[in-house]
Amino acid sequence: MPALSCFMLQTLLFSLAPVFFVLGLGYVAGWRGWVDARATDMLGAFIAQFALPIALFLAIVSAPRELLALELLPTTIYGAVFLVVLALSALWARRQGFSPITAALYVLTVGMPNLGGIGLGLFQSLEGPGSEVSLAVANLVGTLTVMLFAFMRLEMQRGGHPSRALGAALLKPMTILPTLGFAIALAGLPFPALATAMLKPLAQATGGAGMFLTGVILSTQALRLTRASLLGVFLANILRPALAVALCLALSLPPEMEGRIVVAMAIPAGFVGTILSAVYGQGGRESGGVLVATTFASILTLPFWIAVATLLFGV
Repeated sequence: MPALSCFMLQTLLFSLAPVFFVLGLGYVAGWRGWVDARATDMLGAFIAQFALPIALFLAIVSAPRELLALELLPTTIYGAVFLVVLALSALWARRQGFSPITAALYVLTVGMPNLGGIGLGLFQSLEGPGSEVSLAVANLVGTLTVMLFAFMRLEMQRGGHPSRALGAALLKPMTILPTLGFAIALAGLPFPALATAMLKPLAQATGGAGMFLTGVILSTQALRLTRASLLGVFLANILRPALAVALCLALSLPPEMEGRIVVAMAIPAGFVGTILSAVYGQGGRESGGVLVATTFASILTLPFWIAVATLLFGV
């Protein structure tokens, strides 16, 4: 038992320390004015439009077909968890009378974990190279559920017909590139090595840049314990990983895969909704509050769920 406790402590330390160090560095940089915390649009656009979609694309397209087929087993769990959180957050936003744009950004922030920022760095620390495939599959399911729903709602507010809004949402880099990579890999088509080499520098910048940007954005947001932010903590930090644990126990997937599912679903809210709130001029208070509350709450909840995943399934 002491040896197990020591191993778990070491696992938590080495997996979480890099994540919270880079988050903290970004927070201090924004708070102290070392970077312009109010001008995060350029870095946010770089990550959301280029680095993260390309990183997820490469993770999937370079995966062997057999490995990708195996990684498809958790999609049922991911899909069920994402849809439950999406439905609950959307219902609550509607009952609170949020505007359609604010509701879409709130659902996007609560429902989509920070897989590209915190998740990518965490998985690399926790499991090393190669774990990006699991993360990319989780992100793909979230993209085709939560993110697609939010993007459609946002496009419809510009006067678009639902079918045109769906088309526009599907063509966004965060949506189309991971989907395209999945189609290429599943079909067994080779992806040129030269193209991989050309895209890799962008992909390699994603983990650190995403965590740093999250920290900078956090420095611009006040921690307000509103009902919206508290519900966000419950849905993102507690309910989502708890549902993942229950479904893993019910479906009995390979233990190492179940551990990755729980950890992925325990990652706090992402920053895309907060960045988009500046573009649309709405929803900043709600999405920013959830980003701050879930990220700070993850200081306690993320180690807890990693420990649960380690004890029940192994990581």
